[in-house]
Amino acid sequence: MHKRLTELALKSLKPPERGRLVVVDTQARGLCFRVSAAGKRDWLVRYRVRGRPGQRATSPGPYPAVTLADARERALKVVAAAKGGNDLPEQEGQQAALAFAATQDTVASVAAEFIKRRLRERGRAPSYVAAVERMFNDHVLPRWRDRDIHSVTRRDVVALLDAIADDGYPILANRTLAAVRAMFNWAINRGILDTSPAHRLDRPGEERQRDRTLTAEEIGALWPQFIAAGYPFGLFFQMTMATGQRRDEVARMRWADIDLEAQAWNLSGEQTKARRAHIVPLSDLAIDILKRAREEAGKLAEAGGRLGSCVFTTTGDRPIRGFGKAKARVDKAAATARAKGGYDALAPWTIHDLRRTVATGLGMLGASRLVIGRVLNHADKSVTGVYDKHDYLAEKRHALDTWATYLGNVIKPRGANVVTMEGKAHRTVRE
Repeated sequence: MHKRLTELALKSLKPPERGRLVVVDTQARGLCFRVSAAGKRDWLVRYRVRGRPGQRATSPGPYPAVTLADARERALKVVAAAKGGNDLPEQEGQQAALAFAATQDTVASVAAEFIKRRLRERGRAPSYVAAVERMFNDHVLPRWRDRDIHSVTRRDVVALLDAIADDGYPILANRTLAAVRAMFNWAINRGILDTSPAHRLDRPGEERQRDRTLTAEEIGALWPQFIAAGYPFGLFFQMTMATGQRRDEVARMRWADIDLEAQAWNLSGEQTKARRAHIVPLSDLAIDILKRAREEAGKLAEAGGRLGSCVFTTTGDRPIRGFGKAKARVDKAAATARAKGGYDALAPWTIHDLRRTVATGLGMLGASRLVIGRVLNHADKSVTGVYDKHDYLAEKRHALDTWATYLGNVIKPRGANVVTMEGKAHRTVRE
């Protein structure tokens, strides 16, 4: 059917009982309007490219999203180009493909895919994924965001790392090197790159394995400041010291995972850095900390009318953040208190040092390395560990109960004698 198309004519066309009705516009050469039996309406432009055999077709899009005027304009451009020997839709498709490929190979797009597919979908710990994203957003992408990943050279990587190290963050430069190297290696495996510009690069910062642990005297000095800090951060520090678990795992502790009757904290594999399910026995000290946390969380929830899901929170349903600021407040308060008492300031310490202190203390109190590893949820990579499926829950409970008793002695008020544990030769602190 040939006719001059108008908006009224388009709207009045009825779908055929079967097949498709095609109306050829008499005003714009090659333009066709199609109506299917299901009522679908769209445009088609038919054309022949000069010097090339066969008829070709392209669709400007559906109606009414593409108006009659837009369809006619498109048809005129396609037919005019075809008369000159050019296939306009084909050329546009090639340009779009090149643009898409270029977009896919920018550092920003490859980094996003790397984080999604290699880290998040492979089950890496959320804290690790977040740390990698911060490194890319803060340091890598500001330099390389829109660059073709193929153009990044070894000297570019060195310049990036030197800039971070020169700003006073050599260890962060090491972590950034590890992150970009992993991205480049992933890109090689995906067929995006043939070689990595970060291959065999030396780390810019010298790292030393930390061995800082807190002495009994230092624990005794910090504990009152943990108490003074209150909820949520003060109790968070206490719980970390009582259980020896990782900072982020304690920070994300949920009421739903705590069995008060069994005195156990049940962590699924998705909640641990090791990606292994873990049961943490809760000593009486840990239970006391939880009870105080519930009281404080209950006060926080009074406005909302319900208790949130997180144990340590300022909002109810989101775990605490801002550990650095909270620790700085504790350090300042501890320094002030020690200065008033005529004591030297404590040596610098980190939150992870609390976990190391627990592990060292457990060994001091007679726990075996096997049990300490189970408490910390470390993997036993020995041959025996492959076959040994015992959960060591009783052994872990005994170890943490013994540690809690030791802590109870250490954190006694000044003037009280600290009692040594089970005949072990520990330092006795008397103030």
